[in-house]
Amino acid sequence: MGLGEPLRTVGGEWLRPAEPSQAAALYAAVDASREALAPWLPWCTARYTPASAEAFLAEATLEHRTLIFSSHDSTAVLGAVSLMPVDRYDEVWKLGYWVRADVQRRGLARRAAATLCQAAFAASAVQRVSILVAVGNAPSRRVAQALGAQQEGVLKSRLLLPSGRHDAAIYGLMPEALAEDLRP
Repeated sequence: MGLGEPLRTVGGEWLRPAEPSQAAALYAAVDASREALAPWLPWCTARYTPASAEAFLAEATLEHRTLIFSSHDSTAVLGAVSLMPVDRYDEVWKLGYWVRADVQRRGLARRAAATLCQAAFAASAVQRVSILVAVGNAPSRRVAQALGAQQEGVLKSRLLLPSGRHDAAIYGLMPEALAEDLRP
């Protein structure tokens, strides 16, 4: 199982590599969730348009961007999870995730993040995952903890969000700490 192919979560959802053809579905998911996402995601503002989704998916990057779908053949995006390089030499990557407002609080972010991290760890592309979360973002902090990540500290005024600067909790996840019940 590689990072460039569809991955199935333990809950049965599918992660598929993000592609330009999915821009309309990505925009629809973000737009339907704007109120829930905007406080925590600096890019989720009124300026996020269908063209923003197209540009994001067309951008050449080292990130492993995957979109979450309910089934292998579904076209409706349930959310997204990404691994982004922080330090390629030391094999440290940063994890980001969000889910559509109408499917939140069902474990979807946790299962999707675990599936992507497990694939990255198995491919030996990643040896450590960092998760940076605004201290006030309790749902995302619960996802990090459920993955098996350990809080390593709080960084003062680390995140610039639409409402201003916020302290951020930093979590570290190593391959051996990934929660057993989340492994595919």
